[in-house]
Amino acid sequence: MNLIKVIKMTESVDHFKCNVRRYDAIETEIKAINDRLKPLQLKLKELKSSKKELEQNIAEYMQTNDIGECKMQTGSLTYKESKNVIPLSKDAIKVNMISFFTDSYTDEFKKLSPEDKGATLFSYIYENREYKESTKLKKIA
Repeated sequence: MNLIKVIKMTESVDHFKCNVRRYDAIETEIKAINDRLKPLQLKLKELKSSKKELEQNIAEYMQTNDIGECKMQTGSLTYKESKNVIPLSKDAIKVNMISFFTDSYTDEFKKLSPEDKGATLFSYIYENREYKESTKLKKIA
């Protein structure tokens, strides 16, 4: 081997060793940070679970007693009910079409033009979509 190749090889090996040491140091630091975070993550999970349970109980009480807002030391808690449309899926469309032809396929429908038949079917599917009702508590500072 000539001298230039030996020098480059030595530099390359030194660079490789340096990278390995840096990798090991970073890996060790990541493990140390994860070890410190783990108890906090467990506590956070526990707190979120307790909060969710309390939220359900509070929302149920507020709904039963027709309470829209609850004052607290750090602001107020508002109760909201919402009704959201569930997006149409292939199965929902299929079920609605079967339902339409089972319930609404009459002689009147048969006499309609193709455009009117399409519009009637579309209206039936659109108006018979499923809804999801949900309740939510929101803290206002």
